Amino acid sequence: MAQALDPAVYQDAVASLQARAATAGFRIACVAGISVGGCAEAIGTERRGAFRRRAHAHNRPPDPPYGWICCLSRRPERLVTPGGRASALLAHEYAHLLAPSSGHGERWRRAIAAIGFPAQANRRRR
Repeated sequence: MAQALDPAVYQDAVASLQARAATAGFRIACVAGISVGGCAEAIGTERRGAFRRRAHAHNRPPDPPYGWICCLSRRPERLVTPGGRASALLAHEYAHLLAPSSGHGERWRRAIAAIGFPAQANRRRR
């Protein structure tokens, strides 16, 4: 069952990603919430929502849960390290919010590298 993660768990990690993005010249993308155990669209239901990957970001403005990051795992440590830093998975999905509707193209690769995860960009080269 999908549920919203307590913002206190991830707010510092997201703030750090936002600061890096702003320093690199990106417009800060707000995170509306983080869902664990399934998609934000399924919060409050017994289902987990449509999932094909470990995580996804709702990064198309007309999408009702726009700004949500959804993780199939129920474990918050998949997204935030015990030290409170963003995991590569959280950074990957946040980069999708910085580069809406761009998949893993050049805009997304620039975004993920700018927020401190260049290895992610290199893995997604076409």
